[in-house]
Amino acid sequence: MRRVERYFFLLLQVYLGAFNFASGLNYFARVWLQPVPADPVGSAYMHVTLQLGMFQLAKVIETLAGFCLIADIFVPLALVVLFPITVNVFVMDTFFATLEHVRVSGARNFAFHVLLLAAYGRYYLGMLKPSVAISPLWRRPSVNSAAPGALAAQGVIPRV
Repeated sequence: MRRVERYFFLLLQVYLGAFNFASGLNYFARVWLQPVPADPVGSAYMHVTLQLGMFQLAKVIETLAGFCLIADIFVPLALVVLFPITVNVFVMDTFFATLEHVRVSGARNFAFHVLLLAAYGRYYLGMLKPSVAISPLWRRPSVNSAAPGALAAQGVIPRV
């Protein structure tokens, strides 16, 4: 059963990675047209993000995080960094897209992303504590610290 689970989440990871990698690259390579929301509010939002450079930054993040998901490197970090973009795409696709397949795509990718965050959930446990002491990279982690090395020593995160 664990093997099926691993391959299921690997499929979601590679799919989400390929989708974001292609979407990010497409902005710069212009292989297919960039969708423009027909709704005036969605169009205004997209215009403002383009003018502020936020859309371009999102496309760079999509490309890099998508590559990480495909290559199976820095996956927990890539998922966290990519999530705000996934939420924005979900909102834009769900509420402002006129094409049904675009609406489905935004919802599907959001669901896949949430499932992957849950699958890698143990890696985020240290970030979910309400109060923690600092744990600088230049200091050796103590046994009671929330640093990943300490979590691995306690068996919370499996050693790789």
